[in-house]
Amino acid sequence: MSTLVLANPPFKGTIDKESIAPGLLNVTDTTKTELLFLALMLRQLKNGGRAAVIVPDGVLFGSGKAHKNIREEIIANHKLEAVISLPSGIFKPYSGVSTAIIIFTKTGSGGTDKVWFYDMLADGKSLDDKRNLLVEPEVFDAFSFGDAFAKEATKDQEHLHSKFNLPDILARYPKRNEDKRARTEQSFLVSFSEIKDNNWDLSINRYKEIVYEEVMYDEPTEIIERINNLTRERNQILDSLISLK
Repeated sequence: MSTLVLANPPFKGTIDKESIAPGLLNVTDTTKTELLFLALMLRQLKNGGRAAVIVPDGVLFGSGKAHKNIREEIIANHKLEAVISLPSGIFKPYSGVSTAIIIFTKTGSGGTDKVWFYDMLADGKSLDDKRNLLVEPEVFDAFSFGDAFAKEATKDQEHLHSKFNLPDILARYPKRNEDKRARTEQSFLVSFSEIKDNNWDLSINRYKEIVYEEVMYDEPTEIIERINNLTRERNQILDSLISLK
């Protein structure tokens, strides 16, 4: 039995049903490896044990019975703490699949109250096959190997945030239950009851609010007049050039 699981299990695999332990099928009746691994982690964890697992996005919103069952199991019977959406391309050049990190505690008696969602947009590297660093190596290393990043000036941290969300995630996670940000922001809380009412859907796009900026266009008559003016100017220039011959 384990007290901590950190995992990035294989995605999109299947296994012969005869090879699956009956105890796992009681949690989610499926041959999909990404769902079975979650069931296995729940079985391997001690009560109070915690897990942080990378899963493909389909686990978060899949409409099949097995997908819903594993989500309900984690949310209703244990304690789901956070869903951190990862940017597409984070596993390139090996895979372009969209993924997320789910963090939960095994309780056997529920405990999910509010789930913290974070929409991670940048991990400090380009999201193409090259995966080049977008920040200085010493900045990336300072974050990865100690608290040097936290000592950076606030202004510098804010400047780096558009390319490097990881420090912000770690800073906000311990205070996630106090997150008061609106759903138009990068992180926010969603209640247990709302998730339940949405068929246990854990896709951040289900709850995130998009603000659409209104665009004002000129009247068609104004656009036509500008085109006519440009045409007259062009003809004048052409006439001038012709007169130079």
